[in-house]
Amino acid sequence: MTMDVSWPQPLRKDVIVAEVARLIGVEPPAMSTGSSEPRAIFLLVNDRLGLGLDERADKPGLARGIVEASGDRWLPTYESRGSTVTRDGLVAVLRAVEFFLR
Repeated sequence: MTMDVSWPQPLRKDVIVAEVARLIGVEPPAMSTGSSEPRAIFLLVNDRLGLGLDERADKPGLARGIVEASGDRWLPTYESRGSTVTRDGLVAVLRAVEFFLR
């Protein structure tokens, strides 16, 4: 099942993280303060999909690796200051996970 991440209104980051977790068969990690996505979700995707990404990378680095491993591009708007992945970046990770699970 593919989620429509834009209708009727954009999904919150916690909902996107929960969907990624569901797709890879794990419990969603707790969200940090301010709805910051947990680094653990990217580590779980890396582990469950066997992507072989460097686990020492920061959150944007891990997310970028996931997206680029699917053949998609990582855009500057997918990350922001403070080593944070934006909502659009999380959507790109979700789409990458869906790609790998097809």
